[in-house]
Amino acid sequence: MSVRSKLGTYLDPEGLLMGDYLNNYQGLAQVIHFTSEDIKKFQSQNKPTQEMLYQWGTRPALSPTVDNLIKHLQTIGRFDVITECANLIKKDVDRYKQCHKDITGSKDMIQDPSVSQGPNRPSCDYIPESNKLGLVTIDDVKEKGDTLYYDAFVIYNPVGKDLEFVKELSGKMEAPPYNLKFCIPWRDDLPGPSRYEVSAHMIATRCRRTLVILSPDFLKSAAADFQLKFAHCLSPGARSKKVVPVFSAPCKMPDILRALSFVDFTNPGLRDWNWPRLNAVLQCPLNPDPRDYMSEAELEELKLNAGVITTRMWYSTGVLTMNFPEESEDNTP
Repeated sequence: MSVRSKLGTYLDPEGLLMGDYLNNYQGLAQVIHFTSEDIKKFQSQNKPTQEMLYQWGTRPALSPTVDNLIKHLQTIGRFDVITECANLIKKDVDRYKQCHKDITGSKDMIQDPSVSQGPNRPSCDYIPESNKLGLVTIDDVKEKGDTLYYDAFVIYNPVGKDLEFVKELSGKMEAPPYNLKFCIPWRDDLPGPSRYEVSAHMIATRCRRTLVILSPDFLKSAAADFQLKFAHCLSPGARSKKVVPVFSAPCKMPDILRALSFVDFTNPGLRDWNWPRLNAVLQCPLNPDPRDYMSEAELEELKLNAGVITTRMWYSTGVLTMNFPEESEDNTP
């Protein structure tokens, strides 16, 4: 079990008022200095503690450090959580230190250790089990191996007009008031590793959702086609809203997306409304509680029928059976 999951088992339940703060994730969020609006968003999540910790990690101004986490847990009176999670936290800290270990003390050192040169370059030979591909994005290098997570992976064809739309999309959504973070191929990924393997890794493990930029150019890209099918495999039934279709130009909707609602930027009159709509869907819980949208009778019927639903019926195309396309020699997408 990860540190975040274990913290969630203790902090997700309804808390008690201990002094000035509740002794659950809400009190912790308050001590961290999240806004009341942020805390309301955490309340709507299936796993509020994990969402809060993820958001904390993306906001350097709130000082997201292990030391501060322990201090904040002490402030809300959760010494039991510190004790129970101490071993997992220590393991994560040791891994972090190993990945960020600097080789210092060289007699030939003529430069400050913080500047990468020769023997003083940070060592990232150690790759955590959960991230065997190592450094795959520009952000990974900037953060010296610390794993970063993104709000969405953008699937598009960089050859054609889609590139201009993706630049507009990132310029709008990654700036205030939305402040989202996208993983955009050809902008964020590092040259070298297999493009298909990297995109599959990012979609499956480090991006909460996938934006599919649809246009006539999209339909010509083998890489975009693979990324779409892989992302679709991770969202059977489309209930988690993992895949979000976005039309940048009129084109035929791919068959596997026909059941999904979409965001249409081809109508100039709707563009101003579509930015907040897109932001809202990216902020939705990934795994909504069935009790929020199904009646007790429907839930009971689902339980009765669950025995006849096979794994194959849920996953029409298994991820494990998917073949990676061969990459072209001219490196075209």
